[in-house]
Amino acid sequence: MTWRDVDPTTHPFDPGQAPDVVRYVVSSPDPESGRPRGLRSDNAVARGLAEHYGSWAFGCCYAVDEYPGSGALIQDLPTSGLSSGDLEQQAQRYTSALLQWRAWIEEISAVFAQFAPGPDAGGEERRRMRERAVAPLVTLVVERTGAGETWRGACAQTLIWYLESTGMSPVEAEELADEVVDSEFESWVAPDAEVVGRAAKAIREHGA
Repeated sequence: MTWRDVDPTTHPFDPGQAPDVVRYVVSSPDPESGRPRGLRSDNAVARGLAEHYGSWAFGCCYAVDEYPGSGALIQDLPTSGLSSGDLEQQAQRYTSALLQWRAWIEEISAVFAQFAPGPDAGGEERRRMRERAVAPLVTLVVERTGAGETWRGACAQTLIWYLESTGMSPVEAEELADEVVDSEFESWVAPDAEVVGRAAKAIREHGA
């Protein structure tokens, strides 16, 4: 998904309706098997949510992990397992995941707006704003994931989406963010200010 697919400012969402929508999706038949989506797989539910809300909702099922140190964006879900045959329990868990996912993309969207280059910004201004955005975005991801085993994936995705929001192409943004995250950040380690500074500098110098 690109930031255009996810951007909450262009994809309205009513959280008050989410429980009913998710309950319907979880109970609806999966096109491939005919079984209720909630008894089929995360992917079946994710596809149903994307059909209703748009592709941004697809990400909620893949930002989840029940292991506390996983480094996933969403870890705090109701108790019963996603393999449970109780569709109402399934609906509660998927609703929680969807609401947490939406809250996350709205949170990073606010940071993107804070560090958005002006419409007439030149190349140097864009590079300067990108550099300034790295520290607050990395801090948000670390706080959300605990810098666990897989936190770097969430960090790379957040930086990719930010870079896209500043006008960088999706392919270029992905290549740059992946390179910076792979070279500067480690699993299980929250980066210190020096490491984050190097990452920010690398992003600023890209295309300079």
